Amino acid sequence: MASVDASEVLAGIKSLTANPPQDKVIRLQLYESLKELTTVIEDPHDTISRIAYSPLNLTLGVVASDLGVFEALSKSDKPLTVESLAKTQNCDAVLMGRIVRFLASQKYVKEIDEDIFTANNITHTLSRPGFAAGMRHNLESHMPCLNKLPQFLKDTKYANPSDAMHSAFQIGHQTDLPAFVWALSQPKMMEDFQLWMAAVYGDRPKSWLDAYDISKHCEGSGPDDVIFVDVAGGIGHQCALLKERLPQLKGRVVLEDLPMVVPHAIPTPGVENMGIDMWQGQPVKGAKTYYMRMILHDYPDEKAIALLKLTAEAMTSESVLIIDELVVPNKGAHEHATRFDLTMLASLSSIERTDKQWNSLLESAEFKILEKNTYAPTGESVIVVVPKA
Repeated sequence: MASVDASEVLAGIKSLTANPPQDKVIRLQLYESLKELTTVIEDPHDTISRIAYSPLNLTLGVVASDLGVFEALSKSDKPLTVESLAKTQNCDAVLMGRIVRFLASQKYVKEIDEDIFTANNITHTLSRPGFAAGMRHNLESHMPCLNKLPQFLKDTKYANPSDAMHSAFQIGHQTDLPAFVWALSQPKMMEDFQLWMAAVYGDRPKSWLDAYDISKHCEGSGPDDVIFVDVAGGIGHQCALLKERLPQLKGRVVLEDLPMVVPHAIPTPGVENMGIDMWQGQPVKGAKTYYMRMILHDYPDEKAIALLKLTAEAMTSESVLIIDELVVPNKGAHEHATRFDLTMLASLSSIERTDKQWNSLLESAEFKILEKNTYAPTGESVIVVVPKA
C-alpha cells in the first residue's frame, strides 16, 4: 500500500478550511476523522495542556459572553480592534486583549492582525442566546458538582450513584435539597436551562415525529379524545411542534408540568395546560399517547420504575407511552451521550441508559417494547411501550 503524503493531506485540510463542505454527512465524517487524527499526532505536552486547562474554555466562554464579545463580533461587518471592543463593552483594554487572545487561541474567534479580531463559525454559534445560556448553566450548575465528583466517588468507594439526596450536587452546592427542589429557588438558572434546551433541541433536522407515526396511532380519534399528554413537558415545545407538524390531528393535546412552570408555557392554540405533580399520579386517564421527553434520565432506576408504573395506571389498551430519550449504543457511544451521562451522574445520581439498560429498566417496570427507533446520530431515540397484560 502506498504511503500517504502528509503534505498533500495538509494541503487538503487547508483547502477544506477555506471552503468547508456543506453536506452534513460529509461534515460529520470529517469532524470525527480529524478528531481521530488528533489523537495520533498530538504531542504529550499538548495532550496534558488540553485536558488540564479545559475548564478555562467554559469559564472564559461565559466571561466573553457576559461582555458581549461574541455578539459584537458576529454583528459587525468588519473586524474589530481590542480597543473598540473594550470601549463598547465597558472593559479594560488590557483585560479585553487577554480575553480575546485566549479565545483566538481556542479558535472561538479569528485573529486578523495584532489586536484585531473577527467572527468565525464558532463565534456565531456562541453568540446565540440559547447557547450562551447553556454555557452559563453548565458553569453555575454543573461545574460545582464536577469539581466535587472525584472526592465524592472516592468517599463512596466508587459505587454507582443512585441516591439523588446524596450526590456530588449536594456537596458542590452545599445544600441538603435534591437538585430539582434547589433549582426552583434559582429562577435565573432555570431560565438559562430552558433557553439552552430550546436551542439544543429546537432546530434539530429530525424529531420524535420522524421516528413514530402518531397519526396512524390516533386514527379515528374525535375532538373530545385526549390524543397527546406531554408529561413534565416544560413550556410546551413538543406540543407546539406536534400542532405545527400535524395540524389535521383531531383530539385534545395536554401539556403537564409543575404549577409554577405552566404559566410560562408557549401560547399554542389547541394545547391545554395543566399544573400537576407527576409523582402524585397521572390525572389524565385513557389518553391515546403519553409522552416523556428526557424525563426518565433524570432518575435512577428505582425512581424511574416508580414513575413508569404511575403512568401505567392511567393507560388503557388503546394507550401507548412514547419515551423520547438518548439510547446509548452498547458499543461505540457518541461523545455527546457520554458527556450527558456523566453530567447526570454528578448532578442527579442518574444515568443516560444504554440499549441493554433500557431493556432491563422497562422489563422491571413490566412494560413491553413495541418500537425502538433512533433518529439522530448522537443517540436520540423513540421507545414506544405499553404495559404488559
